[in-house]
Amino acid sequence: MRDSVLAFDVGGTYVKAGIFESSGSLLEPVAIYPARSGEEKEALLRHFTDLIAVQGNRVPAGYAIRGVGLGFPGPFDYERGICRTRGLNKFEALYGVNLKEELTARIAGIPELRARWRSLPEVAIENDAALFALGECAFGVGRGYEKTICLTIGTGFGSAFVSSGQLVKQGKGVPEGGWLYRLPYREGMMDDYISRRGIVRLAREMGIENVAAGEEDVKHLADRARSGESQVVQLFRKFGERLAEVLLPLIRSYQPGAVVIGGQIAQSADLFVSDSMDNIPVRISSDISVSALRGACQLFTGDQGF
Repeated sequence: MRDSVLAFDVGGTYVKAGIFESSGSLLEPVAIYPARSGEEKEALLRHFTDLIAVQGNRVPAGYAIRGVGLGFPGPFDYERGICRTRGLNKFEALYGVNLKEELTARIAGIPELRARWRSLPEVAIENDAALFALGECAFGVGRGYEKTICLTIGTGFGSAFVSSGQLVKQGKGVPEGGWLYRLPYREGMMDDYISRRGIVRLAREMGIENVAAGEEDVKHLADRARSGESQVVQLFRKFGERLAEVLLPLIRSYQPGAVVIGGQIAQSADLFVSDSMDNIPVRISSDISVSALRGACQLFTGDQGF
């Protein structure tokens, strides 16, 4: 029997799910389920348990289940498995719940999966940006570098530091937890500026008109920049300058072999980053849809200490 991992990338609206073998190969097409993030505690726990059951039953013959890896949004005590999400209009009912213990106990009782576990049922939970980093460094554009700084730029600003395939959460050049989003920057914190809302905010400060409302606001701005609208081209250049302002001190202290960028805003990276920064190559993720899922797989196959 070969090993497989059930991988989940949990968002506020949807849950992406994949089944991987230890080599990182996807065994079944990625599935997308509703997150139901506004429901009560018991309904959410039952929902996650049901999703694990559904995915477990999709594992091909000849594969045992090594474990369940979840990318879950913060705030979250990842070391102990306790949800700390509050005031974000998602998963409020799980605040203070040891999600790792709850799910481990529940999936052990799924009758149809009892004979499919490699050993005892095991759940590992990590930050989604950290899983993106693990996936990219094992299988994507970060592969082959001893040390990397990995960023996800989207609704928020995610980050992770990797050395020899392992997450680095403290040490020289690494902020606590590897998290940049909450560090002070300008009149707020980095998350306020290096994010989707940071771009929209900058557009308004520059007096750019007709900024589209909704989730595709940055995409529409990128389309305008590519069409040659000079003020919007300058907008992305200024955003790139802010990103460099944030990153250069970290590059000089951590000394990575590469910087890897993903997240939805990475699709417009050609407008705000160059191929290198302080002579360090900048690599853009080519497959953002499965990087975090592959990283969840790495929680069990990449010796992350779980």
